[in-house]
This record gives sequence, structure tokens and C-alpha cells, in this order.
Amino acid sequence: MRRCIRLIRIALIFALMTLPAQAGAPVMPCVVLAEFPHDTDTSTQGFFIRDNVFYESSGGYNKSFLIKSDPRTGRVLLTHPIDTEYFAEGIAPFRDSLRLLTWQSGTGFVHSLDNLRQSGHFAYRGRGLYHEGWGLTVDRRFFILSSGTSILRFHSPESFTLVRTLEVTDAGRPVPMLNELEYVEGFIYANIWKSDKIVIIDPQTGEVRTTMDLSALRDRLDPRSGVANGIAYDAGTRRLYVTGKHWDKVFEIAIPTVVGLR
Repeated sequence: MRRCIRLIRIALIFALMTLPAQAGAPVMPCVVLAEFPHDTDTSTQGFFIRDNVFYESSGGYNKSFLIKSDPRTGRVLLTHPIDTEYFAEGIAPFRDSLRLLTWQSGTGFVHSLDNLRQSGHFAYRGRGLYHEGWGLTVDRRFFILSSGTSILRFHSPESFTLVRTLEVTDAGRPVPMLNELEYVEGFIYANIWKSDKIVIIDPQTGEVRTTMDLSALRDRLDPRSGVANGIAYDAGTRRLYVTGKHWDKVFEIAIPTVVGLR
């Protein structure tokens, strides 16, 4: 009897081993169209482009700041320090201002696009709840927030009230470590922390449609460059840019084909 049970167990293990692996989203290499200088003093947490100006947040306690820079030359046009008790995270534009998340405080700030000065604040999580502020972007209706997990949170633009949550999955498996975000032509792009991957997410289902591999950029970067963490999309020109923490370059890359495009 024991021999029979052992044989059944062996047969089950063999059957599981021979099952086909669950296929994930296709992985595509990035295609570089151009490269531009980037300020290596910036530990990029948030990144977007508006009116041909790059906006970035740089993180760290006692050293966080916002900057505006020229996309072609990398020249810093304006710098604005963040209060030393806050660790700056993701940013996203709204009308003539931007919203800035901070890492663990639960507080975000409103800053002018013109002079980067703070003009208000908001709570990004409800009372009694805890999640961190990582990445931030905005679609046609909502701000979208990441917190280093597989969950994205959609917030109303005026009050920052939570409207819904969305779990991001690839072949049914949660995708953790979602970080810097950008909304690109109907999809959410997300850097995966500590990797050179960007996942392209269906905002209705949370399914990863395509994964973009940025690892080939390493040969064009200073070896001291940190993790990939910055996606900016110019809807007017349909140009897509990527950078990272303390990178010496910003790359314009081709918009990848999204599998299963509606």
C-alpha cells in the first residue's frame, strides 16, 4: 500500500513538472530614438513633460527637491527644495499645478508648475489606513497612485478621494514593486523597482499586456547610474522618454506595440 502511495505521488509530481508554464506578457526590447543629458544629482522619483519642459522630483530625507529642466540640453531651469522632513516621491500635473507624493507621511503637496512653490497639501490615504506614496500619474479622469505593491489606487483629481483600486497581474500572478507611473495612449506604464523593466498595464483589467526591457540601455549609461525610474510622455508629439535615479542620460524611445490592443 505504501509503495502504491509513493508511486502515485511520484506520478503526480511528474505530471505537474510536465505541465506547460503559464505564459506571461511578451517582453520587448526598447528601441532608442535619441539620447539627451540628465542631471546625475537627481535621484528621480517622479518625471513628466509639459510644454517642452521636464519636471522631476528627487527623493531623500533632508535633500528632496523639485526641478524643471530643458529636455534637449539637460540644463536645470529651476530648483525648489522640499521640507527636510519629507521624502519626495511621484509627481503628476493637474491644470496649472502638480501633485507631489511623499514616501511614508500620508501627505502630498500641491506645487505651481510655473515657479514650483507649494500652494497646498492633501492626504493620499484615509484615516486608519496605511500605504506608502511611490509613483503618480493622471489619466483623463483620475490620479493613479502606486505604493510598491501590486495595487494601483485611483483618486479624484479635486479632493484626492479614493475611487477604486486595481490589482496588476501578469498571467494571473500579482506584479509587486510598481513604482514610477505614466499614462500613455490608454495604458498605464509602470517601472518595476530594482529592475530594468517597464510593464504596460490595461487600466480596466489590471492585466500586463507587454513588458518593456530597458537593460540594453546600461551599455550607454555611466556605470554609477542607479535603477530605472522615470517615464515621461508628450501626448502632443507622441514622444516617450525614460530615465532613472542618478542617470546621466534621458532616452527617447519608440512607443512599443501593445499586445491585444483594443
